[in-house]
Amino acid sequence: EEQPAPPPAEGAGKRGYELFQRMVRYMEEKRPFLDESLNLEDFSRAMYTNKVYVSKNINYYSGKNFRQFVNWYRIRYAKDLMMQDPHLKMEEVSTMSGFHSTVSFNMAFRLFEGNTPTGWLEEYVDSKKKL
Repeated sequence: EEQPAPPPAEGAGKRGYELFQRMVRYMEEKRPFLDESLNLEDFSRAMYTNKVYVSKNINYYSGKNFRQFVNWYRIRYAKDLMMQDPHLKMEEVSTMSGFHSTVSFNMAFRLFEGNTPTGWLEEYVDSKKKL
């Protein structure tokens, strides 16, 4: 479930697209999203560029703001955790995925999945039983 990256738009420039691809690779390989204190400033520093440029390119290529971009990875990671161990408590999943509160975890999960983490897990477990 790779983060879809549209091709560079006219005028957006190749550098912005390359930066976005680098950001996606960094998220996939280094998993900085697991650190609940990850912020735009630290992320930009890791990308060797400024906050405005990072923010603009995340927004342009993903249609998300920085926080949503990070949370998208956290939710994907949380779903993997729940699939590996459906008995984990939601507080554990939330913390292990980089969220600093269960409330923000639930809100982000609902935004991306249209369901609560518990509801999603129940549907997942049910679908496994039917196989």
